[in-house]
Amino acid sequence: MKHQKTIVTILLNFLFCVALLRFYSRNAYLRPYAGSTLKESLTGLLLLASLYVNYYLLYPLLVERRHSRTLYWLALVVIALVFAVLELTIAYPFIMYCNGFIIEQVGFYSYFSSLLFVVCGRNLFFNFFPYLFRERKRLQEHLDTEVRFVYQNAQMLDVCDDQNNCQHIPVDNILYCKKFGNETEIHTVDGLKYTRYCTIKYLEQHFGNKEFIRISSSIIVPYQHIASCDGKSVTMKAFPSTEATLPFKLDTKRAPQIAAAIDEYLRNIEEKKGVRLESEEEKGKKIQSIPPQEKLDTVFNYIKKHPGCRSTEIIAHTSYSQTTMERCLYELKKQELIEYTGSKKNGGYYPIG
Repeated sequence: MKHQKTIVTILLNFLFCVALLRFYSRNAYLRPYAGSTLKESLTGLLLLASLYVNYYLLYPLLVERRHSRTLYWLALVVIALVFAVLELTIAYPFIMYCNGFIIEQVGFYSYFSSLLFVVCGRNLFFNFFPYLFRERKRLQEHLDTEVRFVYQNAQMLDVCDDQNNCQHIPVDNILYCKKFGNETEIHTVDGLKYTRYCTIKYLEQHFGNKEFIRISSSIIVPYQHIASCDGKSVTMKAFPSTEATLPFKLDTKRAPQIAAAIDEYLRNIEEKKGVRLESEEEKGKKIQSIPPQEKLDTVFNYIKKHPGCRSTEIIAHTSYSQTTMERCLYELKKQELIEYTGSKKNGGYYPIG
């Protein structure tokens, strides 16, 4: 995937260079008349070089590293001036030959300085657009970071209602998200519908793959509201507002992977429920069953001889299991023979009376 993005980036940059050179060579207002196509192409390449130096070197070095913007613009003027001098150096012999009478009237330096001012101004004008593009990209990154921070800490999503009023809704209330043209419809468990001007891919990256799953090219659903999955479609849970379960067909190409991810999530939920019920039952058994009197006497006598001892010390002395020790201590406290005094970290058991 990374290699594909790199290839696409290279192709786009190449097409941009070709288009700019084509436009540059056909527009005589952007350059001095050099007298040959080769020299005009060379001057166009110099302009491209200044653009790329600004976009990939100058801006990241001075602006993204929190240096002064004044220093950035000063460096940009210097670079535009240097490339303008190089350009006029390439094209100047022909200019001097054609416009000799003008040079004789105004002087060599005056004529050269006027052209230098025009070419340098043109370079600055062209380099203003990369600055805007980088600023827009930087602003978008800051906005994405802030939105991600709000989502991670507040679990809220900014949306628009039917009257185009912006508001925030809890992410837990989202039932499913569906692509609709250039917008995304967000349906909630309350039966309400909101819109957000973004792609479905953006929401997929925004939510992450732990709480939401993309089941088709146009639908994202939360794991917590999935009722079942038969390998071909997903059925969402029924809510009072929906009045019935909602089935969605899976993407045919990714149906096995999507079904496996949903089955694993549902299986983990069932296992967690089973563990929780089992632990509650075991806890009830621990409370209801009473250890033998012999074990109770052994634990009680040790506490009488060693006031302030902890359960780990008693286990090391008696070789009882953790479960047996908890039952003995619970029963002795129930009979009001011992008590626990102090904090959980430094406290211990003491005999009463």
